[in-house]
This record gives sequence, structure tokens and C-alpha cells, in this order.
Amino acid sequence: MERYSVKYSTKWQSKYSEEFKRFVCNDYLTGSMTLKEVELKHNLGNGRLTYWLRERGFDVLKTRIVSLPDMKSVKINKDERDSQKSITELEKELQEVKLLAEAYRRMIEIAEKEFKINIVKKSNTK
Repeated sequence: MERYSVKYSTKWQSKYSEEFKRFVCNDYLTGSMTLKEVELKHNLGNGRLTYWLRERGFDVLKTRIVSLPDMKSVKINKDERDSQKSITELEKELQEVKLLAEAYRRMIEIAEKEFKINIVKKSNTK
């Protein structure tokens, strides 16, 4: 792959080949490196990659393509964390409900003994 389409004596007059521009843009869009890291890796000037991305219709602040293995691992890790979090929350909620049910049952038993009234209805009555 040619880095320059035309050779000049200074860095500022460099004309990069379209193939190189596409390669660097794809490297940024599909990689896990930041904009600055890609510019340093390919020895580009400050803002050059941003210009190339805008030239190709990408919004630098919003556009970022993540490779499939990265998305899969992030999704699995997020799902695992979410499921663990929801399991612990549900277990706590279950304990609270059990304690509340036991408290209500004891309150009903005490009220029936002290006031001698039937609070709990029989299942076969209308």
C-alpha cells in the first residue's frame, strides 16, 4: 500500500493515497484505539484523520464501529452483570416479602386470640 500518492519535500505538502486514507479510517472505525492514538500510530498530523472521516461522511463524535467480537464480549459481560444484579435484588426482595408475610400471619393470630374473632376466612364459605 502506498502511503503517498505524490512525494513532496516537506511533511505539510504530503498528499496521501486514497488507499492509505481508507486504511487509516477503517483502522480507527473498527479498532479499539482513540482518534489520537491512530494519528500517532500512522504518524499523521493533528486533525488529519478527523478531516478524512468527515470527508467520507462520518461524524467523528458519534460514529464508531465496534468489531463483532468486542460487541459480543461487552454484551455478555453486561448481561452477566445485569443478571447477577437482578438475582441479588430479587433474593433481597424475596426475604423482605417472607418477613412481611410472617409478620402479617402473626398479627392475625394474635388478633384472633386476644379479640376472639375469626379473621381468616374458610376456603369453602361464600
